[in-house]
Amino acid sequence: MNIWSNVFRHHRWSNRILINFLAGLPDDQLELSVPGTYGGSLATIRHIVSADADYLRIIPAAPDVTQISDHDEWGGWDELRSVAWEAGSAFVDHVDGLADDAFFIDDGGGTPRELTVSVLLGQVIHHATEHRTQIRTTLEAHGIEAPDLSVWSWHADDEGRRVLEELRPKS
Repeated sequence: MNIWSNVFRHHRWSNRILINFLAGLPDDQLELSVPGTYGGSLATIRHIVSADADYLRIIPAAPDVTQISDHDEWGGWDELRSVAWEAGSAFVDHVDGLADDAFFIDDGGGTPRELTVSVLLGQVIHHATEHRTQIRTTLEAHGIEAPDLSVWSWHADDEGRRVLEELRPKS
């Protein structure tokens, strides 16, 4: 298990916790927004998950995952959970085998862009963290306490503790 895989375990966990929390909110609360954010919480979490799947599509040799668009008809919480878990798990598995960076050209958006795998992986984490923070900010600005998605919270959760146990020196 390499360091990147644990970074993406936290990423997958954060998306799962946030999706499960948001699924319990009424529609009117999911549409709340504040200036400077992407939009309502539902639109933003859909954007995070669809971007994750699309980033995997771009990375050479990454596994294929289900693609969804944040602009298509809403497929419901089960579809979003499924794609988020699939993409998050694909990232965990893919980065666990990475040892070296690689140059590639992304030509999927119409204009070719020179990238490295490390830049795109950094973008995945930065993009999702920024938008999850926007969701939390929006909800809390409207008096709704959002879940703590910090690495410290993951570390204290069952999944984070399992990782710690796997890495703890055996006496």
